[in-house]
Amino acid sequence: MKKTAVFLLAASLAYSGAAAFEWPETEISETSYSSYFAQNRGGYLSTSLVFSEPSEVHAVEDGRVLIVMTEESDDTDFFPSALGNAVIIAHDDSLISVYGNLDSGITASEGGIQSGDKIGATGNSGWQDNISGLEFQIIDTKNKSAVNPKVLMSREKNETELFIPGIALENKNGNMYELSAVRSFQSGLYRIYQRRGNVAVPYRTAVLINGVAADQISFDTINQENSRIFVSGKKKYTGQDVYPDSRNLLLGEIMLTPGRTTLGIAVSDILGNSKSANYSINVY
Repeated sequence: MKKTAVFLLAASLAYSGAAAFEWPETEISETSYSSYFAQNRGGYLSTSLVFSEPSEVHAVEDGRVLIVMTEESDDTDFFPSALGNAVIIAHDDSLISVYGNLDSGITASEGGIQSGDKIGATGNSGWQDNISGLEFQIIDTKNKSAVNPKVLMSREKNETELFIPGIALENKNGNMYELSAVRSFQSGLYRIYQRRGNVAVPYRTAVLINGVAADQISFDTINQENSRIFVSGKKKYTGQDVYPDSRNLLLGEIMLTPGRTTLGIAVSDILGNSKSANYSINVY
């Protein structure tokens, strides 16, 4: 689907010019995570990349240790007390890195630190029940946003395979229609959903009408405005918008007008791999 590929590749990446950080763990693969950035965490957009296995933890870049947290004392959206034992490091360009769910043997102390220096090891001090994986965040303090760590890290060779299962349309009244069962729709505004994965989130999603882009959601940053945190498409979509229930992930929003219509769906990962699907529907 040529137009879809061009549309996805043309999307700008806000942090593409930033120097690559080192990974906080030594061995990284597509199976290294128990939860991606922007995954559903209790109805909220997760600002963390959560690793799946216990490991030593190292600083991702030169910087200055701001805080060593050894007790649950913070309750902000970006730094929930559920991080448990944690280390927060300031870097250039107003970026900070956050390492949560550590054990009690933290070796970092406040002051200067170098890329690759050991911080400690993962433990079970955060909200991950009986899981000892690193809870890792990158925060842009200037723009008040959480940055997808995968944007700033060196690229892996592989990503979790993309899929487009269970597409459904929801009208403005909240009625949900599975495309597998319904192909005729009344004209109006609809939100498009797919069944969500338990671990991975596509890096970008797009919906197209007759080959023309109608909406795209990018999961490179999660922004904060007053008390709301959201991702950006043609609108500011909150966690409740992106995850209206335990099954669905928002792909975008469209306006359907009468006539025979081709609905296009496309998802891509951070390596540029993409999958797309077309559905012929009737709009009355």
